[in-house]
Amino acid sequence: MATSTVAGVEDALSEYKSAGGSFLNELNLVMPRLFSMGMWRDLVYETTISTTDGNFTLPEDAESVISVLIDDDPAKARSMFHDYRLTGRNNDGTTIATYGIVDDGFVPTINELESSKTYSVCAEPISPKTTLPDNMGATITVTGLDNSSTPVVKSETLTMTGQTVITSSTTFTTISEIRNGDSVLPDPVKILAKNTTDATDTLDLADVQQSNHINRFRRYRVGNDLSGTKKTLRVLVKRRFNKLLNYTDPVYPSNLNAIKHALLGNIAEDNADLERASYHWGLCEQLLESELDAYRGAAKPTVYFDPSGSGSRVPNLI
Repeated sequence: MATSTVAGVEDALSEYKSAGGSFLNELNLVMPRLFSMGMWRDLVYETTISTTDGNFTLPEDAESVISVLIDDDPAKARSMFHDYRLTGRNNDGTTIATYGIVDDGFVPTINELESSKTYSVCAEPISPKTTLPDNMGATITVTGLDNSSTPVVKSETLTMTGQTVITSSTTFTTISEIRNGDSVLPDPVKILAKNTTDATDTLDLADVQQSNHINRFRRYRVGNDLSGTKKTLRVLVKRRFNKLLNYTDPVYPSNLNAIKHALLGNIAEDNADLERASYHWGLCEQLLESELDAYRGAAKPTVYFDPSGSGSRVPNLI
């Protein structure tokens, strides 16, 4: 099922934007609200994640976990990251098995650096690009602890100058922040950590493009004991809204009628017309609900009642 790009949505709905406003900016204002209103069509998708260290990080375009299969075995999901902090862990350091998947809050990188190793940080282009963008001195700053005997906080600024790869002169044992400067990069850049003693040992840290952006990723811990074995997780996640940067970016959900009423509701709010704004936002939600019902088709849960009841007992249904 096709989805629209920013350019396609603007082509259809440009007459509904504010006078003199930027259509891209207005979409970035109304779309997060559409995301938070429910789990609409195109906002839920499945991804596959592998882990060996007892935790996993969601992709940057995912907001939260809906359900998880660990090696095809359903796992419970707990939304409160403090559950295991209140009740403790097993003797081997893993979270208590009854918790299943535990929310561990936000972290600055996709993967954690191994404490026994030291790493240099690199910026590399993402295929099909072969060189980093040369964007008038755009910078990416990495902050963390160095590898000295008495670790101290160090920052390394990587300046985009069109090279094939840029490597930090500082080595790190922990990364606490990856921050992009005040320039939007024309193409995303991959930030990697490379083991200083083994160049083939690399860890993905983040993909960076948006200006004035600090990376944060949602991390979960797996309650069952992995024992160092590789586990494959099939994770059903809700999509997170990422700021639309280019006119080629896809728009989710791309229901034009719903987006039209969202734009009109935003204009009404700007004009302090709360009654009209409430009407447009309410109609926007109804349209998304109708689209979701049509998308589901017959795949809806069915409730059955057993007349004999549980244990040969007929329940009082009055």
